Parts: sequence; structure tokens; C-alpha cells
Amino acid sequence: MPSLENLHQEFKDRSFALVSINLKESRDAVLNQVRSAGLSFTNLLDQDGKISAAYGVSSTPMKFVIDAQGNMVAAALGYREWDGDEMKSLITLLTTKDS
Repeated sequence: MPSLENLHQEFKDRSFALVSINLKESRDAVLNQVRSAGLSFTNLLDQDGKISAAYGVSSTPMKFVIDAQGNMVAAALGYREWDGDEMKSLITLLTTKDS
């Protein structure tokens, strides 16, 4: 999660939003996680799993990059660093395209 927070901080003033959807977790568990990790990006709950099912999520963590038009442009399964040069280049390309 620190790399997601870093990515959020770097691009928060551009046409970019980082949203986390927590699957089948309690509100209290998610709040505790957000607070203890110092996360400032939006964290939502999918308590019944309907949103995850709509996107075909079969395991977690799963990440999607969705452009300003609502098109999925990338997806990744598993843990990874999200604040690396490759992801920053993709976000820069997408946010520049929208300007």
C-alpha cells in the first residue's frame, strides 16, 4: 500500500484518481487499515462482492487502470510496486492525453 499512496501523492493534482475497493471486509477493518497505513486516497467497500464479480475479480489483490473515458487500459494481479517509472509513465501518458 505504500507504493499506491506514493503514486496517489505524485498525481493527485492531475486528472487522476486512485480508488481502492476492499472486498468483503468490514468497515472497521478497512478503517483500521487505512488509518494505520496513513492512506489518503479513496477506499470503498464491496461488502457483498457484487462490484468485484462485475469486473471478473477471482482473487486479490487485483488492480485496474481505467482511463477518463471509462476504458480499462491495464490490469494486474498480485502485489507489486506501483510507484515505479513504468507506472508513472503510463499515468503521465493518460493524464496528458486528457488535458
